[in-house]
Amino acid sequence: MDNPPRPDRPPESSAADPPRRAVQAARRRERRERNRRRILKTTAVLPSLFTVSNGLLGFASIHLATRAGIDGEPLLLGTAAWLLFGAMFCDMLDGRLARFTRRTSDFGGQLDSLCDVISFGVAPAVLMLRTVMGAVHGQVGKVAFLSRLSDVGIERVLWCVAGVYVAGAALRLARFNVESEPDESAHMEFRGLPTPGAAAAVATLVLLFDHLMNINRGGWFFGPWLLSMNERIALWMCAAISIVLPVMTLAVGLLMVSRFRYPHVVNQYIRGKRPFSYLVKFVMVLLAALLEPFVAMAAAAMVYVLTAPGRAAWRRLRQTTSPAPPAGAPAPKGDKGPTSRSQSP
Repeated sequence: MDNPPRPDRPPESSAADPPRRAVQAARRRERRERNRRRILKTTAVLPSLFTVSNGLLGFASIHLATRAGIDGEPLLLGTAAWLLFGAMFCDMLDGRLARFTRRTSDFGGQLDSLCDVISFGVAPAVLMLRTVMGAVHGQVGKVAFLSRLSDVGIERVLWCVAGVYVAGAALRLARFNVESEPDESAHMEFRGLPTPGAAAAVATLVLLFDHLMNINRGGWFFGPWLLSMNERIALWMCAAISIVLPVMTLAVGLLMVSRFRYPHVVNQYIRGKRPFSYLVKFVMVLLAALLEPFVAMAAAAMVYVLTAPGRAAWRRLRQTTSPAPPAGAPAPKGDKGPTSRSQSP
C-alpha cells in the first residue's frame, strides 16, 4: 500500500521542470537587464541646482587655496574658507527643497554625497595643507619654531593627515547613504560627526589664521580683543593655529567614522517650539559673534566637534567610579533598564 505524501514536505519536482537555481538565475539576469536599460528621464531641477552649486563652491575653494602654486599670487585662504560656508548653505537647502516640493529621490541623495565629497571631503584637506605649508614657508617666518619645521618632513606628515580626513569623509558619506532614512523625523541626530561639521572645524580655524595674519589692516570684522594685540602676539597665535589645525583635521577625520552621536542643529535646536532658555542662549551666542566673529565661529565649531566624545568619556568615567550595587539589591526607582531608541545616521 502506497503511503500518501506528507503535507509538510513539498512534492518532488519532475525531471521536465527546470531546476530552481536555474530559474532564479534567469530572473536575476532579467532584473539586471531591466536595470541596465532603465534611464533617468526626469529629476527635480531646483534641488539639483543647489546640490551642484555645493560641489562647484567646493571646487572653487580648492582652486583659490592652490592658486599661489599656479601663478605665484598670494594665498586666498580666507576667501576659500568662506566658499566652504557657501557650500554648507547650499547643502542645507537642497534637501529641504526636495522635501518641500516632494521630489526626494535616490538620484538626489547620490548626487548630494558626491558633491559633499568635493566640498567637505577634499576641499578642507587641501585648505589645511596650504595653510600650514604657507605658514612653514614664510607667512609667519618671524616665528623661529615654524621655520625649522620644513626640515623634518612636515609636508609628508600633513599629507597623511589630509589623507585620513579625505578617507574618513568618503567612508562617512558612503555609510550615510546605506543607513539614511527618508523620514525627516528620523534625522534628529547623526552617528558620527557629519561632514559639514568637520569642514566647519577646519574652515573656522583657517579664517581665524587668515585674519590674524592681516590684523594690521583693521576693519569692522575685527573685535576689540584682536585689535588690542600687537604683531608679535598675533604671529605666535598664528603659529599655534598652524600646529592645532592638523591635529584637529586628524581628529575630525576619525570622528566622522566614529559612532558618537551628534545632534542635528537645525532639527533639534531651531525647528519647532523650544523653551525660552533656548532663545536666551542664541542671543548670547549672537552677541559673542558680533563682538569677536572669528573667535566665536572657531569656538562654536570646536564645542560642537568635542561635545560628543567629551560626553561619552564623562559617562564612561561615571560608570567606572560609581560603586556597584550589592547583589540582590532592588533596582533604583525610575530605572527601567535599557530602552530601544531609533537612531539616524
